[in-house]
Amino acid sequence: MFITSTGDMRQFLLTARNNSELKTDLNRLVNELTSGKVADITSHLGSRQSSLAGFDRTLEMLGRYEQANSETGNMLATMQTVLGGIEARREAASGALMLTNPSSNLPQIENASQIAKSSFIDTIHSLNTRHNDRAVFGGNDVDSNPMAAPEVILDALRATLAGATTEADVKNAITTWFDTPGGGFDMVAYQGDNTGVMSRMVDFNQNVQIDVRADDVAIKDTLKALALGAFAGDQTLAFSNETRRSLQRQAGEDLLGVASSLTHLQAQLGFTEARVEDSAVRVSAQQSAVGIARNELVAADPFDTATRLQSIQIQLETQYTLTARLSRLSLVEYLR
Repeated sequence: MFITSTGDMRQFLLTARNNSELKTDLNRLVNELTSGKVADITSHLGSRQSSLAGFDRTLEMLGRYEQANSETGNMLATMQTVLGGIEARREAASGALMLTNPSSNLPQIENASQIAKSSFIDTIHSLNTRHNDRAVFGGNDVDSNPMAAPEVILDALRATLAGATTEADVKNAITTWFDTPGGGFDMVAYQGDNTGVMSRMVDFNQNVQIDVRADDVAIKDTLKALALGAFAGDQTLAFSNETRRSLQRQAGEDLLGVASSLTHLQAQLGFTEARVEDSAVRVSAQQSAVGIARNELVAADPFDTATRLQSIQIQLETQYTLTARLSRLSLVEYLR
């Protein structure tokens, strides 16, 4: 008859290993119960791991669309701010120029022209506004400033007006410079993309077109009227005071006339903003739906987890009890 016995050291190592395994299982079950997710996803899913990978890819794409929507929305808000500033300057310059009347003296004419010139310069600067270091009014050309420096544009216009003396000469020269395809405005002033528009992907298979550029007719007409009002008081040009007054009144009326076009431009951007906001709502809803489906896939059954946790606790308590009893065994205790 063979008697198998276990030495004290081996018994200690076996007990220590069992304790370690039980504690590991206990900690894992506690984490699953508190987090609601299984610790070993691979074992839990088995052949369904491809579904989890699909959910993760979808969430990653939705996260990119969420970021794109946020950046696009901020860019559109920046553009709206610029257009609002142009509208405010148009209104102020128009009001100043329309005050010119047959009795206006030269200082009053110069003052109104200075307001128009400042509005022109500030408008050019605002059209070169950048968002995240990208030009926003230059179409697909986001690297270059859409507009040349205002001083360069004014100098080119002043050269065009050299020799003009009558009101008709001045208006014709400025209109030709701005409106002729491939003329002064296209060659000197506008430096952006003149064929394309910005396109931003905001959702699966959906993008928005941002088609407001610095060479838009409404903006060109605003600049044209501001330039007319500015040069009407330019003392380097040989205009009579009567011609100056008439030019300023015309510039003021032109600025009034362009108001509706600028409003339409703002409405275009507003429509695009609404589309981006709608897309952001859809993306957020999709993120929630996919996130819930993913969580359900890796969720731990709370009842099953609690049952196994209780079982491990009982095993661990039993292990501690047996260890305590074994530690008290000795020959003296046996012989008593």
